[in-house]
Amino acid sequence: MISIRNNLVKSLSISLSLVFALVMLIIDVVLDNWVDKEFEQSLIGKASLLVALVSEDEQGVEFEFSGEFMPEFERQNNAEYFQLWLGDEVYEKSDSLNFQLNNSLPFIPLMEGKKKIIEARLPDGRDGLIIYYSFKAQVDTVKRSIFYKHLKGAGATQPTILLAYAASTEDTEGILIFLDFLFILATFIVVFLVVYVVRNKVDLGLIPLNELNNELKKIKISDENLKLSNKNLSLELVPFIDSINSFIDQNKTLYEKEKRLTSDIAHELKTPITELINLTEVVIKFPQDKISKTDYPQQVLGISWRLKNVISNLLLLNKLSGNGLPKDDIFDYQQIIHELYAPYENRIILNSQTEIPPLENNLFAVETVLKNLINNAIQYSPNESVILLTLDSVGELPHVSITNEVSEALSVGDLENMFEPMWQKDISRSSSENFGLGLAIVASLCDAIDADIKVTLIQKTITFDVLFN
Repeated sequence: MISIRNNLVKSLSISLSLVFALVMLIIDVVLDNWVDKEFEQSLIGKASLLVALVSEDEQGVEFEFSGEFMPEFERQNNAEYFQLWLGDEVYEKSDSLNFQLNNSLPFIPLMEGKKKIIEARLPDGRDGLIIYYSFKAQVDTVKRSIFYKHLKGAGATQPTILLAYAASTEDTEGILIFLDFLFILATFIVVFLVVYVVRNKVDLGLIPLNELNNELKKIKISDENLKLSNKNLSLELVPFIDSINSFIDQNKTLYEKEKRLTSDIAHELKTPITELINLTEVVIKFPQDKISKTDYPQQVLGISWRLKNVISNLLLLNKLSGNGLPKDDIFDYQQIIHELYAPYENRIILNSQTEIPPLENNLFAVETVLKNLINNAIQYSPNESVILLTLDSVGELPHVSITNEVSEALSVGDLENMFEPMWQKDISRSSSENFGLGLAIVASLCDAIDADIKVTLIQKTITFDVLFN
């Protein structure tokens, strides 16, 4: 079974952790590149400073270096190194090289004006970078003309000088490694924090659902004023609660209808059974009464038929509830109406103005609907009244309308209950022929064949309209 809570915690934790890890990775890469670039810029800056200390005049090349101001080139530990070549010969090198067994930096020839940075092992064994810079020494502006005349007179050219400056990268790499460790540690910490916070937030957010679940467990359909409260709930749960309340209302209504229907069925069955018991007791008590013995079989048969009709109609109603019927019969439904109308033509006026083509539907359903509506009009209208039966069409759909005068005054509430099973206007149920199932069967059949039925009441005239789809 899939857990929404676990999936939510897992997806949020993984997504947030991945986002944070990605951000940390980008920061780490950017920071590494920035540090490397800054280190190289510092190499170039220090090399340019050393180049600026080299000058030349007619007396030769002069390197104006002072270890007092650059102690990194004088010490033995954590030292930096430089070396100058004049042509192919070593011209000058830092004192820090003298402390090492390998007291010289590697020579790499370069064209004048070029720079080159390489990774190398420094003389003290540390990893570092060496920048090579090929240049010509600067000449004092005042002495420049004299210097160039001197070179021309000597038939010489200004020599090219190669500078090599080396510095260790281990401190910088150590800081970057430490930062990488901090980033990784921060990532793991954030992952655990995210999982912890998300799990607690999800659990906190699910508290209203858990409370709702506990409240639902306590619900009894028989309780009065059965409603779930939507107070102090999050906005997202309000529609959910409203839907549950609507569902509860529907089930409450069905429950009440079921109770009423059960009571009505018991009443309908109790009456004929009581009659059977009474008849039997009379015959047993007065065995010599010939009249009772003669009427007994006929009365028992009549009561039995009433029981059979009630049970048959209840079974039919139960079979039709919520089920559709096939509509693959093709028949002339006008002919069916004429057959149903014929026994009552002294009371029914048939109004059929147009020829309607054969209907493709369920023959049993259509015939039962029309028969029950006609019987209902006959039974619940005054004996001398006239019933109007109209056949026409709405578009291409057959339409039947049955209008009659009612014997008893009806209300709007009566119209709403008219299609309920076992409902009768006569609450005393004095009728021995009607059980309040005919119109309920009509409504169920109409629903089963997608027919539309409606009832209207104008004063004491009631009309049933059926539109067959």
